[in-house]
Amino acid sequence: MGSKNCPETPRQKMIGMMYLFLTAMLALNVSADILAGFRLVNKSLRESTIIETNKNDALLGQFEDLYNQNKDKVGAWLDKAKLVREHTAELYKHIDELKLEIVRVADGKNADVDNIKNEGNLDAASQVTLGAEKKGEILVKKINEFSKTMQGFVDPDSITMSTIAQTLSTAPEKGLTGEDVPWINSRFQMMPVSAAVAMLTKIQYDIRNIEGLTIEYLKNQVDASDYRVNKIDAVVIPESKYVMQNGKYKARIALVALDTTKVPEIFVAGTKLTSTNGEYERICNALGSQSYEGYILLPQRDGSTMRRPFKIDYMVGPQTVTISADKMNVFYAGIDNEVSISVPGLASANLNASMSNGTITRSGNEWVARPARIGQECIITVTAKMEDGKIQEMGKKPFRVKMLPAPIALIKYTNKGGNAMKYKGNGTSILKADLLTTTGLMAELEDADIDVRFTVLSFDLNIPSPLGISVEPSDGASFTNKQMTYMRGLARNSKFFLSRIKAKGPDGVERTLPPLEVNVN
Repeated sequence: MGSKNCPETPRQKMIGMMYLFLTAMLALNVSADILAGFRLVNKSLRESTIIETNKNDALLGQFEDLYNQNKDKVGAWLDKAKLVREHTAELYKHIDELKLEIVRVADGKNADVDNIKNEGNLDAASQVTLGAEKKGEILVKKINEFSKTMQGFVDPDSITMSTIAQTLSTAPEKGLTGEDVPWINSRFQMMPVSAAVAMLTKIQYDIRNIEGLTIEYLKNQVDASDYRVNKIDAVVIPESKYVMQNGKYKARIALVALDTTKVPEIFVAGTKLTSTNGEYERICNALGSQSYEGYILLPQRDGSTMRRPFKIDYMVGPQTVTISADKMNVFYAGIDNEVSISVPGLASANLNASMSNGTITRSGNEWVARPARIGQECIITVTAKMEDGKIQEMGKKPFRVKMLPAPIALIKYTNKGGNAMKYKGNGTSILKADLLTTTGLMAELEDADIDVRFTVLSFDLNIPSPLGISVEPSDGASFTNKQMTYMRGLARNSKFFLSRIKAKGPDGVERTLPPLEVNVN
């Protein structure tokens, strides 16, 4: 090791440069599957944001309708709602500009946020948000200002107030070793461009959601009696507008702002309902678009009767089945894949399932699928026992079968607080005192939604020296006595390398894992 009294030799410098180069290559190795996942998340968030925007447009339109009915009472609240929209649009636009700037750093001046070429670039997001211009700090400031402004529109003790504060919080978060990590660093430091763009889209969805909550709150502050009673309409509230064949349609028919001292009479297709609370149901035998209409009679103070007609459309569809993997949209070969199967209106005990290219078995109310061959599609078929005792096929769904992904190697240790920790390398360091508490290596999937146990079979500890690198092997997951003796003698700011790490998963496949560089502080 180099020091003031013992300078590094050219060979040691070359070895150090090789470590740095390998670490950089490992950091840049963002898999195509992960990047594809970020694209799907971003697409889903954008679609959800559009839905939220449309809902807010409709809500504001309802607000304006109320204003047209009573301008004096509604005007002040509507003005506040419009201010909410202006502040939201301003922050939304700023985030769009930040997205484009990050993508331009990665792809050049002709970059397109909807078609990112260098999705795995790990520098662009950090450069824009944490660089000299500190665009990340500007974003945090704008989010905090937006949060404070929205909170100013609502009651301090309201649920809406706490929702705004929690959703838009930019407080530091706990890192893997328990230290406080700034909000902007946890989201954008060393993040692939596609991940950073998805994160910004998530923030846009959050502010659209807060916009809707705030406008809804303001709308509810208008005294209902000032405008609802002046416009009485019949309403039909169905439990669902989509009904399975042979299922039952159920709805509530009532008047808005109904006077509880006067009981209305409700007629459907010329027949008066016997229910006093407006409940109505009918058997749905025919498929397709259906409708019914009627009217409500309400006695007035002057002895006259108010009549309000209504008409409702609904759709009757065939029986459907829901088959979903609980944790992902693919099956992994060699392990149990949890699956949820349900059919609206049918008990789980009346359902049965079969699967091609593998087996599927019931586990309580859940199901476990175990595919056989990788690359060959699995098709799950669900049947149900109907009330008449007949067995009816409810639907099918295909699933792709993939090999279980490779895990990464971690060092298990206990920190001074007695907490079990995991060291992943990635340029970070570990205290020597913590390192000496280790019981060995473990292997697990990184950022995965499946809980899979891997067993470390063997690994090598590479010891750098002026003469080169010597290797000390271990035939299991634990560090050997020789390896522990070496680690006890390490000086501050030392490093060593774990390589040829072999692990086996429940699928029985033995894998060689990426090397792990250990920096000792």
